[in-house]
Amino acid sequence: MSYEPRRMQGEDPYKKMRRNYENESRNYKTKSNNYNAKKNKSADKLSIVFKILALMYVIITIIFYVSVLKLDLLPNSYITIFTIAEVVFTMLMVIGLAKTHKTRKLNIFCLIIMLLLSGIYLYVANYANATSDFLGSMFQDAQETDEYYVVVRKESSYNSVEDIDGKDVYTFQLEKDIQAELSNKVDVTFDTQESLTDLGNNLLEEEIDVIYVSVSQYNMLSEEIENFKDNTKIIYTATHAVESTAEISSENSKYTINNGVFNVYISGIDTSGNISNVSRSDANILATVNTNTHEVLLTSIPRDYYVTLHSKGARDKLTHSGIYGINETVTTVEDLLDVDINYYVRVNFTTVIKLVDTLGGIEVYSDYDFSTQGYHFNKGYNYLNGSQALAFSRERHSFASGDNQRVKNQQAVIEAIMKKVLNSTTLLTRYTDILNTLEGSFQTNIEQSEISNLVKGQLSNMSSWKIRNNSLTGTGSYGPTYSMGSTRLYIMLPNETSVANAKAEIDEVMGE
Repeated sequence: MSYEPRRMQGEDPYKKMRRNYENESRNYKTKSNNYNAKKNKSADKLSIVFKILALMYVIITIIFYVSVLKLDLLPNSYITIFTIAEVVFTMLMVIGLAKTHKTRKLNIFCLIIMLLLSGIYLYVANYANATSDFLGSMFQDAQETDEYYVVVRKESSYNSVEDIDGKDVYTFQLEKDIQAELSNKVDVTFDTQESLTDLGNNLLEEEIDVIYVSVSQYNMLSEEIENFKDNTKIIYTATHAVESTAEISSENSKYTINNGVFNVYISGIDTSGNISNVSRSDANILATVNTNTHEVLLTSIPRDYYVTLHSKGARDKLTHSGIYGINETVTTVEDLLDVDINYYVRVNFTTVIKLVDTLGGIEVYSDYDFSTQGYHFNKGYNYLNGSQALAFSRERHSFASGDNQRVKNQQAVIEAIMKKVLNSTTLLTRYTDILNTLEGSFQTNIEQSEISNLVKGQLSNMSSWKIRNNSLTGTGSYGPTYSMGSTRLYIMLPNETSVANAKAEIDEVMGE
């Protein structure tokens, strides 16, 4: 009899176990596949992010590169090295960021480097663009202008230019075209007086009713006649372009920036506001530069130096030459020192005040205790704001040596400003503020290309500079001046030995 095992009721447990195992295996594979799919999807997204970041880095690098080249201050050798370095490094960074590596450590490392460099590049690009904008505004040709006032007594019934129609108007050294401008508005008769001071006094003493003077003449009257401003009022203002009869040019001269030996005249005019307005030259410094020997000589000339005006052929204080335009000042100093001056820079009161305040003040050494314009200065170091620095550099009445000490104080202020500007912290934190402050506060005839060549030469050589100061001296006196007529004003008679020594030092620096 054959024996057959009895068939078990229900499902075979072994098959069930196998089926459960297979189900679990399929579930695991499904979960694993889902996980890998999510992981791959996440990796793909991360790769896209890295590629986008790499593209952004390339764009930032291009902005940085263009900004630096736009300045045109790097020598050709520097540009070649700079370009190669940027191209190679940018390619490495892009590969490091965009390419998928076995681990993400290299991508993360490149990302950190990219973020740091991008910040630096944007920071430098901002500085470069600010510098470029500043240089572009600084080296624009500027037409000098002068303002003219119709002035009457404060209690006068004249309140507008129309009120003087049919009246006599008194002037001093007023050109015909300036008279014509007023004549086109009202019918007046012009009379000329021989002295500016007499013109002002006659107005206050009611001998005449109306005067027509330049803003510089108005300011001089305010200094020479007590309470002149308080007792008068301005009822009309006209603006005219200054047509200088004295011309300066570097054309056909061997003393140019491109040739490496040149003179720059620095004129600080005694006015605020628009830098294009002509005014008295309060600070007068001749910078003699030799880029071959890396020497700079700063020759300061007292504002009251008694000189012969180049285009007028008459004696006057050097400061008054500024009334007739910067070219008159430059050519007058050329005659005084027998030098060739092809460049100038003009600054005014606003420049000094705004610059010093932007710098957060400066520390200036004073040789004396003195007070002026409501400020007191101690012998030794004083921390000054913009208004204090201006007052310090303008005072002369407090010193026995008068203008000679004023020149020294001006040099002390310039030195303090240079020290503060060249401080690394100041440049890093206030660079763009400094440029914004100086924009519109300079007037110069230097070409931007010449400055570029000067900077390129310095970067190629990187030699240190020797800077020294010299000051012309003289003796205080009184005498008539062309700009004020017969009125005797304080003047400084030049010390001829001082002038000769200054000329010799200038020749030495220039290699003559």
